[in-house]
Amino acid sequence: MRALPTLALVVGVLAVSTAPVLILLTGLDPYALAAWRLVCVALILTPLGGWRLWRDLKKLSVRDRLLLVTSGVLYGAHFGLFNLAFFHTSKESVVVLLAVQPLMAAAIGALWLNERFTATMFWASLVATAGLTVFVWHDYTFDAAHLVGDALVIACGLAIVLSYSFGRVLRPRMSLGGYLGALYWIGGLTMLATALVAGNPLWGYAQDQWFWLALAVLIPTLVGHSLFHYVVRYVPVFYVNLTILGEPILSLLIMYALRDHYTVFATSTMTPLQIAGGSLLLLGVGIGLAFGRKDAAKERGS
Repeated sequence: MRALPTLALVVGVLAVSTAPVLILLTGLDPYALAAWRLVCVALILTPLGGWRLWRDLKKLSVRDRLLLVTSGVLYGAHFGLFNLAFFHTSKESVVVLLAVQPLMAAAIGALWLNERFTATMFWASLVATAGLTVFVWHDYTFDAAHLVGDALVIACGLAIVLSYSFGRVLRPRMSLGGYLGALYWIGGLTMLATALVAGNPLWGYAQDQWFWLALAVLIPTLVGHSLFHYVVRYVPVFYVNLTILGEPILSLLIMYALRDHYTVFATSTMTPLQIAGGSLLLLGVGIGLAFGRKDAAKERGS
């Protein structure tokens, strides 16, 4: 992997890690929150890259356009399903099931994108998954009542993996501004329609809710997710999804730091076992980023 995409992955995961914190602070319904985040970013990007999108669309084949629409719908679905999952399962289940995401990315990358599953990917996955397990070990219990929520977490993970995979095909054929504009508009309108059908209110929020929503739009969505979509042109989808595993650890650290300031985080904990597990997980991500760059350099040299 090149240095700039690697740096973008690191900055991206730091930005995206604020999402769970800001989601809890907004208190918005899941589909309304997803719609606002995506549509607002689309509106921000349109003056900057709208003309690029029009130029790109004229050059795409019918198949590529269908792929682009599918990628956007799946991208919006990821936001909605992830928000909804917290209403049906525990945060521990969400953390554990996130470990499935890079494995799905490796499988899809190998079967559809001809990306090799390397020893680096195996060891990075093993270390990161072990870290996740240790991190939630003191809290996690299997609960049959959470199966619907657990399925939602897996579904939202599959949706984002497929969206990134389609993006890996489309990005070499589209400008970054054009691709991002299409993705945010399609995903945003998909969630807007879903919010209206589900009856999620889109107005009438308190002043502090609008403030937290604005931050959710700017930091994890505009900065974090846009960086990931920049990276998929240069990096196998496995590494993008492996890096995202750092999100829950960093998010819970933020919540713990804010526990004395906001009641929604009052029960947040950070035990020595959690610190050990989180450190192990971040080590796994670091292995993937460091040795993944070496693997990529070898491939370019061969």
